[in-house]
Amino acid sequence: MRAGNKMTETIAFVSGKGGVGKTSLAVNSAIKLAMAGDKVGILDADFGLSNANIMMGVKAEKTISDLLSGKHTLDEIITHTHAGVKLIPGGSGTMDTLNLGSEDRWKIIRALDPMEAELDYLIVDTPAGASDSSIELAAAVDKVIVILVGEPTSFMDAYAFIKALNLEKNVTNFSVIVNMANNQDAALKDFETFRKIVSKFLEVQLDLLGWLPGSKDVVQSIIARKPFILDEKSKRVVGKCLSNIVRNLVKAPRNKPNGVHFFSSKESA
Repeated sequence: MRAGNKMTETIAFVSGKGGVGKTSLAVNSAIKLAMAGDKVGILDADFGLSNANIMMGVKAEKTISDLLSGKHTLDEIITHTHAGVKLIPGGSGTMDTLNLGSEDRWKIIRALDPMEAELDYLIVDTPAGASDSSIELAAAVDKVIVILVGEPTSFMDAYAFIKALNLEKNVTNFSVIVNMANNQDAALKDFETFRKIVSKFLEVQLDLLGWLPGSKDVVQSIIARKPFILDEKSKRVVGKCLSNIVRNLVKAPRNKPNGVHFFSSKESA
């Protein structure tokens, strides 16, 4: 839990490609932190194809599009979800949110400033792939969490994302979660293979946060629109793995603020 004057910690969940479980891990990690007593917000930053609210089984009446257009305030678009997690819903697939420019992304980052006093953690679920939006948002947080699966295409796309973020934004610390692994040994092997590939070409630090097994219960929880951390059956399967991930997440190395950053007090830090 946050103590004293500790600033809100900002964490981006990123992936080089879709379908690797990024949003599910972002949502369940946010709820796990909140269940431990922390005040947590989650920004669904996949503005065109938002689905964090769907995975959480909540209806988002208003979205980030309404905030940008001036129709509604930040307080009005926040959706209160499981364990008190505050969700800032993404866009609705309209062209205005699919094609957000840098200035609009800056407006969204600044619009969240009032939440700093009321959050211990802000989790940002970025769009999959190394788009301009993903890169800018990932560069605006303290910690970048890369979701990886043990497939060559996932390795290549995750490497491309890390390379872009490192070369364009000088981000050097990355944490990795290996998802859908057969077992712990397979996850460790996948991480080590990926780490060697990245280290060969880039001067960055990669740390393994943990792994999650490929589980029918997790898949079922997504279909049922109920986060697996709230389901007793699936929690028994993956609960220990998620607990380990979140424990390491709290201790993961941070990047220094460089340019536009969530929460204004950090821009001069």
